[in-house]
Amino acid sequence: MRRLSGRRHLTFPVRGRRWLFALAGVVVVLGLWTAWDLRAARQDLLSSRAELSAAASNLGNATNADVAGALRKATQTAVARTRRADSRVHRSPVLRVAAFIPIVRTQRNGLVRAARTARDAAAIGDALAAVAQQQSDKLSVHGGAVDLGAVQVLAQAAADAGTRLGRLPRTHSDAQWGPLGHATTDLDRLLTGTTSRLEHGAGAMRVASELLGAGGPKRVFIALLNNAEMRDQGMVLSYATAETAKGGFRITHSGSVLDIPVSSAVSAPRLPTGTQKIFGALQPNHLWQSVNATADTSLSGALMRSMYEQSTGDRVDAVVALDVPTLAALLGVTGPVNVAGIDEPITAANASKVLLDDLYAESSTFRDPHRLEQLAATLDAVVAKIQTGSLNAASLVRALGNAARGGHAWVSTADPVGEQALVRAGLSGAPGRVHPERTIHVSVQNGTATKLDYFVDPKVDVGVALTADGTAIVTTTVTLVNNAPVPTPAGEQFGPDGFVTDKAGLYRGRVYFWGPSTADQVDSVEESGLRLNFAVAEVPAGGSQTLSFTTVVPRAVRNGALNLRFVPQARVRPMHLDVHVTAVGWKVQNPKTGLVWDHTVDLGWSVHRR
Repeated sequence: MRRLSGRRHLTFPVRGRRWLFALAGVVVVLGLWTAWDLRAARQDLLSSRAELSAAASNLGNATNADVAGALRKATQTAVARTRRADSRVHRSPVLRVAAFIPIVRTQRNGLVRAARTARDAAAIGDALAAVAQQQSDKLSVHGGAVDLGAVQVLAQAAADAGTRLGRLPRTHSDAQWGPLGHATTDLDRLLTGTTSRLEHGAGAMRVASELLGAGGPKRVFIALLNNAEMRDQGMVLSYATAETAKGGFRITHSGSVLDIPVSSAVSAPRLPTGTQKIFGALQPNHLWQSVNATADTSLSGALMRSMYEQSTGDRVDAVVALDVPTLAALLGVTGPVNVAGIDEPITAANASKVLLDDLYAESSTFRDPHRLEQLAATLDAVVAKIQTGSLNAASLVRALGNAARGGHAWVSTADPVGEQALVRAGLSGAPGRVHPERTIHVSVQNGTATKLDYFVDPKVDVGVALTADGTAIVTTTVTLVNNAPVPTPAGEQFGPDGFVTDKAGLYRGRVYFWGPSTADQVDSVEESGLRLNFAVAEVPAGGSQTLSFTTVVPRAVRNGALNLRFVPQARVRPMHLDVHVTAVGWKVQNPKTGLVWDHTVDLGWSVHRR
């Protein structure tokens, strides 16, 4: 028999080769056309994602017609884009064919899910924006009051939207690659984050409604935090009380905390073991000046309510704490105010200088009662403007929201359910309330009776050494810079205080470092949901001193990423934070980060094995 040649049987005639090349050309064209449709649909999704993200961020400001109208316009645009993407995916003949091509099918199916989910999410957002637009006039502040019915309607709409978003299917799968994989991951993150934000925002609005008198009149203690003498926030030296009813409030009294002495330590709430060990000597359950040494504002609020009731016999339903930067932010909305005993109007630009520097420099006596009342008097003047003026409610909400983000303002209520809602919304609680396994908090507190914190600027440098097994050795260096003038005049502002210091301008800083809850941190205690150490530094005027803390975080690398959460201290000028990651056996993307640390930040680094 004649042996057959394999080559002969694999040879195509000329006409067959032409058909083969033609088929290959069709496949290439189909592939390019599919890629084009995928790209176009993805671009629609990316654009709508940006609009929905902005809308979600601005919902809290939708308290007047202009802002609400812009919000509705953004959500309507997102609806149009997502519908176009969904239509493009379902009607494109090429993408229909792609359902039968193994390589492209997974990508096409992922895009189908993403387009449908984005379309439904945009519709939910638009429905919520429509409610905000309908209620915007009622949500404006008129005569110092807000329509509680409108607040409750918006709260319910936000809760419903959060529930509906939470039920939408997530779209990312590990089989998706390239730009589509990134787009679906981002969409899932947006859905999860917005769901949480809406649910927490709805809870906070309901608590606010109750505190403003929805269920009957309430009494509120307002703690004024003085940033010239720091605890974890500013020291409580002045206060005010307010009564609320039917969406409005009025200041009933204000003055110095020296007017409300506490005869003995309150027994409830009980100080946690770690808090007692570190802060017990400062008597935070007895002295107003130490009540917020702990970083847990829920605990501080409960202590303030108990201390006030023990001293006066009057029960308060909530504590609202705000510092001088918060007052400055409110002055940016109300405009300047005049306060008796202060020569110049107090403005957003000069509030910190006047209230935290000038008044002390001008005072000739220690703890001048008249000067101690000036901060409370400034609050009175701001409140009077809010009650009598016609103000942009969105601007007020934005000012208070930004202050809360930086820890300059917080709220704590006696109602346990309401307190949990405030904690979830980030308006109360400990720094370890979220992701305690990767959270870091640093606080510099004044260990003297001076007002030197106005002149002290701490800087924080964090070095993260990543070991081969994914452990993070975190070294945090805190540098205290004392910018008090040299030579330093003696007095209440600069000392000596007669208790701790015997030299004007000498700053004794108690530096507290809270590391992650799961960290190995030598000689630390559990406090505020984290691991706490502290050290003391003495810094003369014009000088600086550095302290370092080390914490070891096991299993810090998860799913190819290193993540750390940094919660700031609310100082008159924010600290600067620098973070540098080095690694053994890992490649780290963008290892250096520097920022003004004026709000809680989540920093993440992609890491890969070398």
